[in-house]
Amino acid sequence: MEVKDKKELLDNLTKSKSSFAVNMSKGHSVMPKADGKQLIVGKNIKLSGAIDVCESLVVEGTLEANLTGAKYLDIVYGGSFTGTAEVKEAHISGVFDGTLTVTGVLYVYETGDVRGKINYANLVVEKGGILKGTLKNIDNKPKTILD
Repeated sequence: MEVKDKKELLDNLTKSKSSFAVNMSKGHSVMPKADGKQLIVGKNIKLSGAIDVCESLVVEGTLEANLTGAKYLDIVYGGSFTGTAEVKEAHISGVFDGTLTVTGVLYVYETGDVRGKINYANLVVEKGGILKGTLKNIDNKPKTILD
């Protein structure tokens, strides 16, 4: 594939009306971040249960679950997760309600709404993002805040 073709492909992706292009504008990509075990709960899908063998979870629909052992959680704009999740990294543009533990970085984007018991090592919240509940920093290292 020539460089021109790659640029054209990227331009077409960002101009399309797909959920990928729409959610890129909401702060992050819905593309899974792991090469291994991935689960995508699609738009208009409702799913409930326990998920314990998953590296990357993308929620576009409605999920009620207990998620353990995952590396990445991505709740896109319009997606909803209720329950418990323990992950390395989370990107929230939709709604999370429950107990969330993030051992790496928790990103809450402008349309993100995170409620419940929230344990995090690092936290990034865009203007407009909502955090409600109990917040606890689980990284015991001293923090330096720079202006």
